[in-house]
Amino acid sequence: MSEVGLAWRGLPVVVGVFLLVGLCIGLFIGGVLWPPQIANVDVADLKPSAQDEFIILVADAYAYDGDLPSAQKRLAELKDKNIAARVARLAKELAAQNHPSATNLAVLALALGVSDAQIARLVMTLTPAATLTPTATPTAAPTDTPTPTLTPSVTPTFKPTSTITPTRTATRRPTLSPTPKPAALAPTVWLPAFPAEWPGGVRYEPANVAPGQRYWRLARALYCDIRDTRFDCPNLPGGSDGIGIYVLLVNGKAPLLLDGAPANLEDKSNDPHCQCTYELFPDGRTIQVGNFPSDKISGLALSSVKTKVPQTHVRYFLTFELVTR
Repeated sequence: MSEVGLAWRGLPVVVGVFLLVGLCIGLFIGGVLWPPQIANVDVADLKPSAQDEFIILVADAYAYDGDLPSAQKRLAELKDKNIAARVARLAKELAAQNHPSATNLAVLALALGVSDAQIARLVMTLTPAATLTPTATPTAAPTDTPTPTLTPSVTPTFKPTSTITPTRTATRRPTLSPTPKPAALAPTVWLPAFPAEWPGGVRYEPANVAPGQRYWRLARALYCDIRDTRFDCPNLPGGSDGIGIYVLLVNGKAPLLLDGAPANLEDKSNDPHCQCTYELFPDGRTIQVGNFPSDKISGLALSSVKTKVPQTHVRYFLTFELVTR
């Protein structure tokens, strides 16, 4: 066989070797020297567990600053049309795990318009009490006692053989353990913004209580104007054209007071259509909860911000929770 024929037969082997070497070099350069980097990834592109962590961070930030528009803007990055329901579902899941952010998620869910008794019950604050813990008990320890000896002589004399040398035993002083500060109460959630987007006659009066005192706090207040499409109003009790004030009590039960007198209203906790504790007519009277000091709200009447027409069908949804200042 000629030398030319042998060369042509060896050509595929040579080409294959060069291709293999080139592939190895390319993989080395692409994987080691200049590995690919992922940048400008949207939050919506993250895996579900990472998105949940993002929602928790947003809820914790809202619990700190109370800035609802900023929280809504951050959550909008997830591009989830049912984000309020997702926040509520995550709050329930973490509450079952005793996660510290479960309450913050519940507060955010309420602010986003979720009307759920279980979520409202999650919105509660515990105030730890200070404790005094002595770490050691001071003790006194006597050391030496004088022991006189008698030396025989013409005149008996006493000669001390030891002297009193008081010594101090090191003891630890009782110390106070750091006093935990009461957790800050989340601000009242106003939907829409109060007082700018509420009827002009509505008045809010916070309860005057001292630290450590229990009281009824207005945790959430929602105003649904006639045929209001915001804050899930069409799906709430009463419908788009309904009338009423719906009061939900969280973390306790108590009578409702109107202008300081018992209202004698029926407890509707078991009524699935009400989703509330009490239902009453919007006649402008001052509303508060009995048996403890309470925030007060008044002027809830048939007044429309949208139409400016008196005696318009509107609804109010109030959530009071029993907390400790």
